[in-house]
Amino acid sequence: MTLKNTLSKENLRSIAVLGSPFVPLDYLLLFVFTAKTTRIQLYLPKETPQGLVELRKKELQKLQASRPKGEWHLWDRIYDYDVYNNLGDPKNGRLYDRPVLGGSTKFPYPRRLKMGHPNCQHDHSRESGPASCFQFYVPPDERMSDEKLQELKNNFVEALIRFLAPESTLPHLSDRECPDFVTKVAHFFVPKAAISKKDVRFIRSIIDFCRKLKLPSSHGGPSRSVSDPSEEQDIFEDIIGFYADKEVEELDDSDKQRLEKLVPKEILNQVVATLALKRQHVSAQLPSIVAEDKFAWAEDKEFGRQMLAGTNPVRIRHLKREELLPLYEVFYKMWDYESPEDKPEVQLDNKINQSQLQNLKKVLQGKKHKQPQLLDVYLAVVNERAFILDHHYLEQFLTMINGKGVCAYATRTILIATGSSSATLQPVGIELSLPGDSPRLVLPQDTLLWEFAKFHVASNDAAYHQLVSHWLHTHAVVEPFIIATRRRLSVMHPIHRLLDPHFKDTLHINALARAIFLNAGGILETLLFTGEYSMELSSHLYKEWRFDKQALPEDLLERGMAKLRVRDEVVSGPMEQVERDKSSNKAAKGAEQKMFEVDAEVELVLEDYPYAKDGIEIWTAIETWVTEYCNVFYLNDNDVKEDEEIQEWWNEIKTRGHEDRKEGWYDINTFESLVKALTTLIWITSGLHAAVNFGQYGYGGWPPNRPMLLRKFLPNEEDINEENILKFVEEMLPDKFQMKLAIAVMDLLSRHTSNEVYLGQTSPQKERQLIEDHESIIQKKFKEFRENLEAIERNIKERNKEYNLMNRWGFAKIPYKLLYPDTSKPMPPISKEKRKHQPEKKDINERGIPNSISI
Repeated sequence: MTLKNTLSKENLRSIAVLGSPFVPLDYLLLFVFTAKTTRIQLYLPKETPQGLVELRKKELQKLQASRPKGEWHLWDRIYDYDVYNNLGDPKNGRLYDRPVLGGSTKFPYPRRLKMGHPNCQHDHSRESGPASCFQFYVPPDERMSDEKLQELKNNFVEALIRFLAPESTLPHLSDRECPDFVTKVAHFFVPKAAISKKDVRFIRSIIDFCRKLKLPSSHGGPSRSVSDPSEEQDIFEDIIGFYADKEVEELDDSDKQRLEKLVPKEILNQVVATLALKRQHVSAQLPSIVAEDKFAWAEDKEFGRQMLAGTNPVRIRHLKREELLPLYEVFYKMWDYESPEDKPEVQLDNKINQSQLQNLKKVLQGKKHKQPQLLDVYLAVVNERAFILDHHYLEQFLTMINGKGVCAYATRTILIATGSSSATLQPVGIELSLPGDSPRLVLPQDTLLWEFAKFHVASNDAAYHQLVSHWLHTHAVVEPFIIATRRRLSVMHPIHRLLDPHFKDTLHINALARAIFLNAGGILETLLFTGEYSMELSSHLYKEWRFDKQALPEDLLERGMAKLRVRDEVVSGPMEQVERDKSSNKAAKGAEQKMFEVDAEVELVLEDYPYAKDGIEIWTAIETWVTEYCNVFYLNDNDVKEDEEIQEWWNEIKTRGHEDRKEGWYDINTFESLVKALTTLIWITSGLHAAVNFGQYGYGGWPPNRPMLLRKFLPNEEDINEENILKFVEEMLPDKFQMKLAIAVMDLLSRHTSNEVYLGQTSPQKERQLIEDHESIIQKKFKEFRENLEAIERNIKERNKEYNLMNRWGFAKIPYKLLYPDTSKPMPPISKEKRKHQPEKKDINERGIPNSISI
């Protein structure tokens, strides 16, 4: 029996065990926990009172001690590192065998939490899986609440029912359950004596006729025909039908068999039991990408905009002049659609001299061109306004990946920005590569082939997003930091207290992900074109990961999406500007609150880059808060150097948690380096994760926009025409089961739980934890941090009103809110009375920055 006391005063004093006198009790272990909300005094190691020094060391030594083999109990506090040796299941055959990730130069990887499961009998280097996907060891301080876990399970069940359960072919529930429904409705308006049975039959016939018409969805979705579900329609109408209001019945046997291999038994049983109980009426929210305009996703500029404001805005980079060869190739192929006899003779290399550029300019300006983009591409060369979405790394994996119904290229997409710094991105060329073949270059002028090429780009990017931008660069890389924090920083250490809210539930969520989504034959391997090589691919790309490039300003500089700002004048920082805003508002009651500008160290190459624009403000707010917090405890650089716990913490992260990555680490020996490391870590757990996670349903919930796998290569131009294009698209996209399952997963991952704590907020329990000597100053600085974030919310609202900033809305009319903090949102209630009720199901709102990677 495990007891947890969450009260602020009462402590357990005694336990009475009642049982049969004939049943002996072999032993009784009693652990008494002190109140969870005890007052916490924070000390740097050298400032620890003498009476606590030994206790502080012993507490950390317990957490660092190696554990003997044997069963681990739920109440054990064990934090240790392990490699990813639990993804495969070789006992079920070679198809389920996966390499160990971590601990080798071939497959480097961040370390994970050791779970304490026994090793496989036939291979002691592998760890056996848990008995259940939901029953495994996680240290008690890292386990999510039972309420949240149940809410996640319910969300998964509801998403599977909503999208996987087939539409019922029986009469509607209103007729079956209430056979006199029409009679009751008629008598509501007409006295009973005044209406005959013949009239009732007449009214029923009218209702039956109306049912055969197209019915609108209550979510603004598609109209649908109830009378003839088998009516032939194109693939896009079929997909739109996934979201229609409908009544559903029990799962098809084929879908049920496929789900048995993918989802936890507990989840599937709940789905089956719910559908067996009675038919369900389901209603799905349309993904944002098609909510306003059903075809905006197919526009070239919307395709480019999503690289700046979609769910994966972290891969695109600027093409420097010395690497412009792909753009030159696009330029010269365009001449094939112009007049080949006028094609300028310029050697295709990365060094075009000034005289050659002048000659090109004369040719371009000397006549009216059939291809107006020629001049735009030329100007992009001259002004260095070209960008690339590069997924060429895939080529070395394609020999293994392609086959078994999967057709994938390694793509590189060339885009140009025309006009001002707030211009949209225009894709002008897509290069598709296969091992051993020359790359195939497709241009917008190639019409249908161009559209098919965009599908392949989106598929490449969807896999990179799931495996790298989302899983590897947030969930996986943060896990060693959490383990090291628990092992090396005492709970009395101020940095432990600073980081603790940003680690909430992450170890538990990651363990669930490994058991359900990342495992051999699991959901991601089924949905992504990378299949069984998915985690190998993420291991390959971990070789590029460097901690010193994860700071947002450094990342933007590294990708060429920003440049260092030349400072002509001092620009006010966020906190100072907020103070001015507050004073001005006092002078004019009810006046509109002013915005503020951040003192950013970088200047964006594209001013209308929503992820970067909003992200820099969030980054600056975090950096300001971290600086102010650390100022309370560290007076100078020597305090940082002499903090033995911080030095051991950082060393363990480098040498154990991320021991496969030797590059990209700086020493934490100054106040500035400590602030930078902490700001980077908090940014990853909050802003970065929010940006790449909570837009998944809005963009990926419409499979044609981000197909996770494709089943056809590009056809020859002569083999495709308008008559067979829809059939080809249907054969190219994933099958309907895969699309529906992908939508259900996007729905699950994009929802905030009801007890979410957002950046700038603290949970009610944490609010009651007082910091005695430093309480007032830290609470004041945290309040300023919150005000800073609320001011950023106003900034984002104002920018989203500027319709000339096309990348904030795009053709699909989706305002960019993924980095809207939602700090001003009221905290969830925690009273027992309110927790009894099931949280109200809300639409996915694609905004809000949680404190931690908690989904």
